[in-house]
Amino acid sequence: MDIVIAVDGSDNALEAVRYGAKLASANAEIRLHLLNVQPPLPSAASSFVTQDVVRSFHQEEGEKCLKPARALLDEMKIGHECHIAVGNAAETIVAYSREKNCASIIMGTRGLSSLPSLLLGSVATRVLHLAEVPVTLIPRKRRK
Repeated sequence: MDIVIAVDGSDNALEAVRYGAKLASANAEIRLHLLNVQPPLPSAASSFVTQDVVRSFHQEEGEKCLKPARALLDEMKIGHECHIAVGNAAETIVAYSREKNCASIIMGTRGLSSLPSLLLGSVATRVLHLAEVPVTLIPRKRRK
């Protein structure tokens, strides 16, 4: 069973990875896919540099976001795949889950703007609307 975990480099995303790691350590049939989605550069900015420079930039930024999650899973000896994509975060997460035939999506929540977004986060809210598989939302850890 494949599970995609959205990783944006935040502490909240790392909590989602920890949750996925617990599931994978309890069931050897679970394969974790860490997915980082980079926002596309504005066309005005990308018109001044080559596509190779843009690709390299997205790759470097994605690797930075994935590094703590990869380290955690490596330390726990839990196999995983990493993928960096560019696009709208919610749509890309759902498309990746379809492409890889994932059984579920795990991601963190965040508080942002409108009322539904205030409770879950705009990306999480959009994934819930678009996904055709179960979505597990990991709440932000409360600071003491």
